[in-house]
Amino acid sequence: MSRPADMPGDPRPLGADRRWRDGSEDAVIGILRGATDRSSASDELAAHISDWPTRYHFGRARTNLLQPLDLSGGLRVLDIGAGTGVMSRFAAEQGASVVAVEGDARRAEAAMLRCTELNLDLDRNVDIQHGSVDVRHGSLDDIDASDGPFDVVLCVGVLEYAGDNPAGFLKRLAGHLAPGGVLVLAIENRFGLTYWLGGAEDHLGRPWVGLEGYPASAATAETSTVRTHSRRELADLLSGAGLGVQRWLAPWPDYKLPTAILAERIHDEPDAVDLVDQLVGPPLDRSRMAGAFTGDERAVHRGMLQSGLGVDLANSFLVVAGTDEGSVDLRCDPSILAWRFTGDRSRPHLRTRTVRSADASTGTGRTVDRVPTHMVEPVVDQPGWLRLEVTDDLPQPWISGPNLEQVALERLRAGDQLGLAAVLDRWGAFATSAAVETAVPEASAHPFLPAGRRLVLPGDHLDLGLDNLVAADGSTGKLAFIDNEWVADSGVDLELVAIRACWKLATTAIGSGTRHPWPTDATVNDLAVAFFGMLPGNIAVGPDPLNRLHLAEADLRVVALGGTVVDHVAQIRTAGRHSLDDRVTGTGPSAGLRGRLSSARRLPVVGSLLSIAARLARRFG
Repeated sequence: MSRPADMPGDPRPLGADRRWRDGSEDAVIGILRGATDRSSASDELAAHISDWPTRYHFGRARTNLLQPLDLSGGLRVLDIGAGTGVMSRFAAEQGASVVAVEGDARRAEAAMLRCTELNLDLDRNVDIQHGSVDVRHGSLDDIDASDGPFDVVLCVGVLEYAGDNPAGFLKRLAGHLAPGGVLVLAIENRFGLTYWLGGAEDHLGRPWVGLEGYPASAATAETSTVRTHSRRELADLLSGAGLGVQRWLAPWPDYKLPTAILAERIHDEPDAVDLVDQLVGPPLDRSRMAGAFTGDERAVHRGMLQSGLGVDLANSFLVVAGTDEGSVDLRCDPSILAWRFTGDRSRPHLRTRTVRSADASTGTGRTVDRVPTHMVEPVVDQPGWLRLEVTDDLPQPWISGPNLEQVALERLRAGDQLGLAAVLDRWGAFATSAAVETAVPEASAHPFLPAGRRLVLPGDHLDLGLDNLVAADGSTGKLAFIDNEWVADSGVDLELVAIRACWKLATTAIGSGTRHPWPTDATVNDLAVAFFGMLPGNIAVGPDPLNRLHLAEADLRVVALGGTVVDHVAQIRTAGRHSLDDRVTGTGPSAGLRGRLSSARRLPVVGSLLSIAARLARRFG
């Protein structure tokens, strides 16, 4: 992550290299030199992601952190500790004039490369007037009066390195703000949920040390002054710097690659527990846990929310701080409760869902809109069998209530197989009511619609998972289908959609650590097969369901994410082998491709037994 350009009391020469690198700098510079598209959401750069450092530098989710901010209108922005320049590049793409200061020479060189040719959108062929970035290898002392003052100062992943005087560092940053300017601060929470559950402290790489107050015995010479802060400590530091008006947001699972960002006030909503759980999903980055926590992370998070600890125990903080409420409101819309981002899709398919609070003065209820994450992206032709629905950007009513996935997870936690079967019955009734028996010709066939006579759902029902069916009137109320953004030509096969819904539920259950009534070594594939046996009798999954799904899903991911079918099949099948005993995240090359492909060529024996048990429970329960 970015390191500070300067710290009060730092004995090293101003502007000297900090040499706190992740080891990827040479590779990053080489990739940037050869790239034709260096934009903040570059598909070309994302294709080079192979490990954590390259994901951090090239991942399209990095700049999700800045999505809650309005950086338009030709603002002057100071990015302190700019790292390899992705945040500076994003701010300039919004029209800002940025001064990016980085204390490490190699990272500053990377930032210069990342921020070149801002007005040449070579791959998009659109005329966009971007701002500019002035990258400097130096320190905060190298910023003089002629550079500012600044409308926004970005301090992302930097304050923790401010030595023994974080208060002095914040005061210096605040001193560079123009009247009405704001400081945007992102940092890990010393008392974040991840740390309470045994995750390694992000800077020292050891569990518990932040909670213990950073004992000297846990640090090295380079990390002896590293400190993160609790919410109260950080609020006091900001107030001491003259920034008493603060808007607190919680990025999940953390600020580095957030998939959701929640405003503090969302936790006061009457349905906050279900609402936040739907937006956040699993709250931990499993890659940081090293097997330290084996429990149900979503259940823990729900309990935390019920106890009113939603912000205090957030893994990270994003704070917009200023001297008056109007200035903070101008940069961060107070009516927005949450921002939810799609996964690491290719750039044309990136979307942001924005949830807005109800407005009593106009009688408007809570709403949600779904817009392209990168607004400069033009509408593109989408050839082939699958397309992303282009919305009209108009807010839609938010449908409150638990979704069927949440209800199903509760039944799993309770060990209630009959209750789970009832949930799948509800899903099946909704799905079959929309299906029409059709003879599909070869010319209309695609991965999710094989040729032949079958029950066919509308094309926008591809993503009819349990997570997209909301019980609007409570857990047993009428179901509403939401978030149906993908549309497949000629419709989709009910059978494959049912297989996919069961597999997604199994993936979520294992990924979240949800306790269930089967052995803890039961894999995602095993649970999916068990869920097939709980589907209503009028939905049959046919022969070899998992292999059929994996191949179809790989084709879908090629469209949405890029890459190859072979790689996606390998990743999907690796994910299918995870269990509560082995919840390793990611798809690293721990086994050869041949082994990863061959190991899932048949249904697992455990899954077959679970399927039989599920059918017996349905029949004789």
